[in-house]
This record gives sequence, C-alpha cells and structure tokens, in this order.
Amino acid sequence: MFLQTYIINIITFFGFQPSFPLFRGPYEPESPQIPIVPGALSFVPPGAAENETAHGPFKCHYPAMAAEYTYDPSPNNRGVWLKHRTDASKDFTIHTDYEVRAPIGIERKYFLTVGEDTKHPVNWDGIDFPYAKLFDKSFPGPWIQACWGDIVNITVKNNLSKNGTAIHMHGIRQFGSTLMDGVPGITQCPIAPGDTFSYVFNTTQYGSTWYHSHYSLQYSDGLLGPMTIHGPTSANFDSALDPILISDHNHRSAFMDYYQEQFANPAADPPRVPPKQTSILINGQGSYAGSFPKNRYHKKVKPGKRYILRLINASTDSTFIFSIDGHNLTVIGNDLVPVEPYTTNHIYIGIGQRYHVVLETLSKKHISRSKEGYWIRTEPAEGCHNFETFPDDRQGILWYGGDDDDRPPVPTTTAWSYNSTCSDMLDLVPVVPWTIEPPATGLTAVKYHSNHALLEASVTIDTWFLRAEGNDAAATVNVWQFLNDTVFVNYTEPTVNHLDPPYDPNAVIYLAEEPPVGSRPQTSTWNYMILIGGNLDNPSPVSGGRLVPVAHPIHLHGHDFAILQYSEFPYDGPESLDLLLDNPRRRDAVLLPSNGFIVIAFKTDNPGVWTLHCHIAWHASGGLALQDLELKEVLAAQIAQVPTTFAKRQLDRTCANWERWYADPRNHWNPNGRFQDDSGI
Repeated sequence: MFLQTYIINIITFFGFQPSFPLFRGPYEPESPQIPIVPGALSFVPPGAAENETAHGPFKCHYPAMAAEYTYDPSPNNRGVWLKHRTDASKDFTIHTDYEVRAPIGIERKYFLTVGEDTKHPVNWDGIDFPYAKLFDKSFPGPWIQACWGDIVNITVKNNLSKNGTAIHMHGIRQFGSTLMDGVPGITQCPIAPGDTFSYVFNTTQYGSTWYHSHYSLQYSDGLLGPMTIHGPTSANFDSALDPILISDHNHRSAFMDYYQEQFANPAADPPRVPPKQTSILINGQGSYAGSFPKNRYHKKVKPGKRYILRLINASTDSTFIFSIDGHNLTVIGNDLVPVEPYTTNHIYIGIGQRYHVVLETLSKKHISRSKEGYWIRTEPAEGCHNFETFPDDRQGILWYGGDDDDRPPVPTTTAWSYNSTCSDMLDLVPVVPWTIEPPATGLTAVKYHSNHALLEASVTIDTWFLRAEGNDAAATVNVWQFLNDTVFVNYTEPTVNHLDPPYDPNAVIYLAEEPPVGSRPQTSTWNYMILIGGNLDNPSPVSGGRLVPVAHPIHLHGHDFAILQYSEFPYDGPESLDLLLDNPRRRDAVLLPSNGFIVIAFKTDNPGVWTLHCHIAWHASGGLALQDLELKEVLAAQIAQVPTTFAKRQLDRTCANWERWYADPRNHWNPNGRFQDDSGI
C-alpha cells in the first residue's frame, strides 16, 4: 500500500491478533559532550524536581551560548527561555519554531536497568503483584530530565531472564535518528538479556512525555517512566509538581491475560471476554476497590500559587477524565506541542497523551480550615475502558496544610459536572502555527482503490493464523487489522535492515509520498490520511469478523501530525469532509472515535521507519499498526555512508547478540513451543 500524494487515504480498522518471550560490550556513543564552565549560563529551570537529586538541584547548562544569551528567572516571564543580549529576533521563546531552531545544550547521560523480581512482589494498590518488570526496581521508572537543546544519552541494560526489550521515547521526533526509536523488529533487534543499548537523541522539542518498553506487552507490567524536557511555556507559573502518571493496573501479568484477548468471543457460551483491568494508579499509588485509602496519591500545595501539572496517561486500556474538585485547569501544552492557554475544569486524556496544565490554587481567604482537601479525580471515560468493576474516580487528594502536616484530610468535595463520554480535547490552538496545504486534486477528487478494502470502514474483530513455530502448529487467533493487514514483526530482521521490496506482507509497509529528489531535504511533502472507526448505522460488508464499536488512541512515531478533522459521526464519503487547514490541532496521539473518523496530515521530512499504531496495548499486540517508510533513499544513504558510526555499529552488535541468544531454545520461556505469539510491538 502507498500513501498517495495529495489524495486523502482511507485507513480502516478491522480485526484483532496475538510474545513472550557471551556478549560483546557496548560501544561508546560518538556524540560530543560540551564541558560545563562554572557560572556560564547555568540555571535551575522552573519545572525542576520538587526535591533535589543526590547531586544537587537539576540545572540547565548552555556554555556554548553564554556569550550571547541570558536567562530571566522571573515567574512572570515564562514564555522567554533564552534572551539574546542585543537582538530580540534571536531569542528562544514560546514562539520559536522548534522544528527550525533550538538552543545548544549539553549531553546528559542516564543508565537504566530493566529487571524483574518474582520473589519480592511489588504492591501498588494494596494487592501484591509478583509479575512486575521495572526500570531500576521502581514504578514509575526514574524521571528523565533534560533542557531544550540537550543531547540525551540513555543506556539501557536488560536484566530480564526470558524477554528481550526495546525502549521507545514516546513523542520524541528522533529527527534524523530513526535507529533510536526503540521499536523491536522495526528500528532495532531486541536487547537480549545481558546486553545493553544506548539511545542517543537531540531534544528539539520541549514539554513532558514518557519512555516505555515497545517489546510486546512489557509496559503494561510496569516498564515505563516520565521524561521532561524543560523549556518555555505559554502561561506563567510559580512552581511545578513532579510528573503525574495515570495508569490502569491488573493483578495478573499482561502476558497472562493476553490469551483472553486472542480468544475473546462475547457471543460464545459461556462468553469469552477480553481482559479487564482491576484498579487505577497515580504515580504507582492506588487503592484496590477503595479498600486501601492510605495508598492514595496525595499532594500538598500552598494557597495563592500557580503550579504546573504534567499529566501523562500511561495506561494499557483506559482513557481518563482528569479533574480536581473546586479548581480550574489551564491547558498550555498537549503532547510536546505548546498551545494557547485554555481554561477548563476537566481534561480528557487518552492513552499516550500528555498535558501541561497550570493549576491556580485557592487564595487563603477561600480556605476555611487549617487543613483542607479536594479530590483529584481520574474518571474512566465512558466507552474507553474495561474494568472488572467500575472504580471510584476519587484516586488522589490535593490538600492545603501547615508545614508540619504530613497526612491529608479526607475531602468532602463535589465533582464538577461534565460529559463523561470518551472524547478528545477539541479546543486547543498551537502557539507555533502550521498552515496545511490542501490536497492538490481537491476534496471532490478522492479516489477509492480496490486495495483500500472497505470503502466505509468498520471496526471488526477478525481471525488470523499465527505462524507455526517450534512444536506449535499455526493457531487461529483474534487480530486487529489496518486494511486487511496485521503487523507481525521479525525480531531478527528489523525493517531498517531491509528497506527495499519485496516486503513481508505482515510488515505492513507504507511508502510515504516524498518531495522531488532535487529539493531534499529543504522541502517536504504533506501526507494525508482518513482514519475511520465504525459506521454502526450502515456497516460495510466484511469478509468474516464482527463489528466492534471501539475507540482507538492512535500514535504516530517520528512526527507531530495536524488533525484536519475530528468527527464523531460516521464517514460517508467526500461529502463528510470539512477540513481545517489554518493552524489545526497538532499532536502525536489522538483518539479515533468509535463511530466516527479523523483526518490527519504530516510532513514527509524525517527519513526513517515510523510506526503508526493503536496505543491500547492489547490492540498493538494484536497487530493494529503499520510502518511508514519515509524518504527511503535518504535513509539508506545515511545508514550506508556511515557504517562505522556508533548507531550502525550498535544496531549490528545488538542484532548479532540477539540472534545468538534467540538461537538457544533454553533461553525461551517455552523451550519446545512458540516464542512470539503477538505482533512483537
């Protein structure tokens, strides 16, 4: 399948499918580290950690820019990051086009260990969980911090026994560094047990995001953590709270429950239902069935202050509606895109989405007691969750108290009134504007081709044959599909090593339309997609399968995309289109409505292999993904012309180590059976 230039493409969802799972040492990255000169444009960013690190407070350092730039720490000037001493046009501010220019920071090195310990269960919601896979034995994993323009170098060591791993920096564009995108079978081979991999990338964006395993279902068992790139904001604030990761949780390993997803059939007798989640966590704290109230997340704040909240939905299967009783929230960033300030009392936050929000606390005269608490609510959005019993949305406490108070009061506050139906945030305007070129052929010239399968797309569950492996014959399982295709990656043969056709049908490769060869890399071409959910009133005929009214949080690697249209009504051909081309919403994760459609556009400007997938973990493991192969010749030349550089050497070493480990069946979780039973991502 190809993404045709200037022709709106229809991508349809239908279906569902089924990984579980000596070495040469790592090479040192060949990225420069700028020496830090004492006093040379160094400062503690306003959003740094609440508590100092073991090495003192986190600081931004710009030694290469100290001669020309200064930093203003005023809380009323947060839109300016670095101010040029003589020429305001060279300032780095909230209005700077961060895809064109960024400051020059330093290299920051982190080392993470991926591990597990079944003998010492973790306890996040009052119930022991012996299946956790963790970064540095913590959940969430360590907070990765950097400053706008830094080089980040994260070395990951895999101490798992029966799993490979690969770590994705969610939402980081990896501009020109596709080999650092962290998707096994696509941009790298998995990191074998005992091996390491260094992810080195430039921070051209700023804001908050998260990093997580992209190997099968590992992140659902705990392999995730927050990341913040400090930079300017579109509204002023006084202080910041540490990132708030919201997640659903299951008392069984996701690898155990995935079989429920593979063989789910609600129409069977008795019904076989998909896996269900058991509780909600905020930064790894929760209260299962409300039975462990002391486990709740809580945060003490001071009256009359403006705090930055950094909200991240790191769930397996749940969209949440975040709110704080009695307090308004001003959204100033979505994903890694700064937006014009927008005030609301609740925020829909889909899986993989992030928000920067300013919380203005109450003034002293509005606080009636010495200790006063307000519920932090994380309500599962109607139609976008699957809990075994509907959880209490009162999952945290924001409270006011004296310096000596260390336990929050139990709030008696009332929730805001809002629509609880699953949706996206629709009223956000990017600060740095984009104007999208209209399709050159006009909206009435949309072409339908036979290879687009369903013209009116439906969301259905279909079946697929897992390839035979070991002593296991081919098995029929549920699969999710893009356009009749289900992704099933080959861990030993990542796509970056096989850029030319013929492609494995289960790689689901799409060649993005590219600008003329002579104009690269100065110009880019827009690519357009219509992503369609179900049409429950008039479903298209399908070959097998069952109609499933499910919303999908769609995430694209390597890009921000513009959302030209978001409709909760069924797609009914070109007459349904009403595109916003002048500075539409922009982000890297968007909710596709269960009975509607979205139209997105992205630039072909980043050589690489970029994954587009649903971020419901069950659906990604079920194959609901495709690979956007972009600027293939440029990418091939980049890889070929630098065979001795760190990135290529690391790719080759990691693949050789993985092949050696995988070749020994004694390393497998089932030595005589199937090793990979899902898409691999």
